Amino acid sequence: MLFSSLIVSPALSAGIDIQQHKPGIWSVLGTKKQNRWIVIHNLDEAKTTGVYHIEVIGRGVRDPAWKIQHLAQHIAITETALAASVLKPLTKGAVYPESFDSAYRAWQSQNQGQGGEICRQSVLDCMAQ
Repeated sequence: MLFSSLIVSPALSAGIDIQQHKPGIWSVLGTKKQNRWIVIHNLDEAKTTGVYHIEVIGRGVRDPAWKIQHLAQHIAITETALAASVLKPLTKGAVYPESFDSAYRAWQSQNQGQGGEICRQSVLDCMAQ
């Protein structure tokens, strides 16, 4: 049994609407050595489809701002799973789609062009798969 699906994040319990944060950049649970955040690449489309296409980025706690790691180049995730994963919206940051774009195209090409799997668990659970 996955306990992470039973945890209610601060964002979800506070009733924060993912759609209301237009930059689409949110912090997620990191580690002692690494801060992590997600970037939503299809915020407007997701309002209709309910599927968010995200990228997970990390940076060492003491690393300079430019030294980021792409931890998951693409994850398709439901709004419920995403809302249960985010901690708080971030006001700084930019979306650089280069690594995301190729991973997203690969996802789109699965199942005869219908797209691949959609995560229904937390972001961290989906990264582990």
